[in-house]
Amino acid sequence: MKQIVISVILIITLAFGSCTSCSSCNPSGKDDSSGVIMEGSNSSEQGSDQSGKFGNPNSSQGEHHSSRTTEQLGDKKNETSGTLSGEDHESSKPEESSSKPEESSKPESSSKPESSSKPESSSAPESSSESSSESSSESSSESSSAPEPTEKEKALAKAKERIKADWYSHDMLQNSLQSVDGFSYEASKYGADNCGADWEEMAELAAKDRAGMSPVPSPGVMESFLTSCYFGTDEIDAGMKAVDWAALAKAFAKECLADGTYSYLYLGNYMFSQGFGSTDINDALAEITEDEWKAEAAECAKYSFTTQTFMGLVSDIQLLGFTYDQAVFGADNFGVNWYSAAEIDAQNYIVWNLTSHDNVVYYLETNLEYSHDQAVYGAGSIDYFAVAKDIANGLDMSRSDLYNTLISYGFVHAEAQDACDAQDFEQKAINRAQNFYYSSDYSEILEYLLADGFTEKEAKMGAANVPGVYVSDDDCYIDAIAYRNANPGCTESEMISALQTKGYSYTRAYYITDMIFNAAG
Repeated sequence: MKQIVISVILIITLAFGSCTSCSSCNPSGKDDSSGVIMEGSNSSEQGSDQSGKFGNPNSSQGEHHSSRTTEQLGDKKNETSGTLSGEDHESSKPEESSSKPEESSKPESSSKPESSSKPESSSAPESSSESSSESSSESSSESSSAPEPTEKEKALAKAKERIKADWYSHDMLQNSLQSVDGFSYEASKYGADNCGADWEEMAELAAKDRAGMSPVPSPGVMESFLTSCYFGTDEIDAGMKAVDWAALAKAFAKECLADGTYSYLYLGNYMFSQGFGSTDINDALAEITEDEWKAEAAECAKYSFTTQTFMGLVSDIQLLGFTYDQAVFGADNFGVNWYSAAEIDAQNYIVWNLTSHDNVVYYLETNLEYSHDQAVYGAGSIDYFAVAKDIANGLDMSRSDLYNTLISYGFVHAEAQDACDAQDFEQKAINRAQNFYYSSDYSEILEYLLADGFTEKEAKMGAANVPGVYVSDDDCYIDAIAYRNANPGCTESEMISALQTKGYSYTRAYYITDMIFNAAG
């Protein structure tokens, strides 16, 4: 009895399965079929928006693949609804199942226990089960053995994968697909053409990426970079607009000063030549401090110095665009000790040119082009008391004339006074008489020395020590002796007047008369 019941249940199950299969294949089932088609269509569209390995739905190949996808989705739906989807094409025919109801409801089949006990009756459900299992495995095999994606579809999927991970230009992506991934030219082009990338957005990402690299790019370098990445004109424009050039200009200026030597003028001109705008340049340079520019001037001096004087070097630095103050700082702070050099030059100069402090300063500033401070420092290294004495030693002058001369040379009062105190002016009178008045009469020499500022004692000493000059040979003396002999009782004043009448100066007449009367007394 149990076997009979089982057989009946199997027959009913088979009949119910046939009806289900018939309804799934029924053309009048519009709701189900339209639902499957819409699902397939949506799946195709999603494949185009994402990485989708199924190609571009706009192409004929993509549409063909989309229809295949719809069939697969339909198969998967039938497969999940039961194990009978594999029988739909063979055993579940509606005509046969509906035309023979009596076979499934005959009482004989259920009333013959002996038939149910036969091996054939027990094997019938097994055969049906095997048939259902085979159909299910065939359906599963058909579903799992989906068509292999074409090369273009693979290239498209790889292209979408790449643009999600990094930026590419169209041509870069195509070249990468071809050279790195090994796709053909046609498949690589298909993948790049249909990956859905916004190439202007890609150019923006590329520009921002390069902006964060070192060295800091200028607009010219950035444009060359985007061009080398095979972006188009519109894409390059989009990339250039995406960059904060004001910030990059500031970073570019700082990097230039760190790597090279620039003045304000030269750096501004260089940045302009590299494509930066005037406003960005001015803002960038405004953030550089005066101390930084002075440091640049010192670097410039270091590389520019050869044999220039200080001020010559300052002029050279100014020609490179630095201000005067920056150039002076640079020339004074690049390694040469100009103050020590000024000292050496001052000492060398004074050896051959005995002069005062002021004259040494003037020489160092004018001839050797030291700064005023350097010249004063160099000139200050000299002992001008000693210099004044050296000068005074070489001048055969009276005290008054020597003092005035030293003052006129620029020596201060103390230096001139000290030099004069150290002199022997009697010897200076002798030297002067011997050097300048050796062909004159005694009284003439005496008169000259007195006129030169020597004292009477110094002048007499000078006149008396000129070789070959004697008082007895002096014409004034001879005339004075003759007048006294003619006028034995004459006075000194009478003799002086008599000598002046003969054309002698008062000085000569006075000293000759004084000599004669004092000698007589």
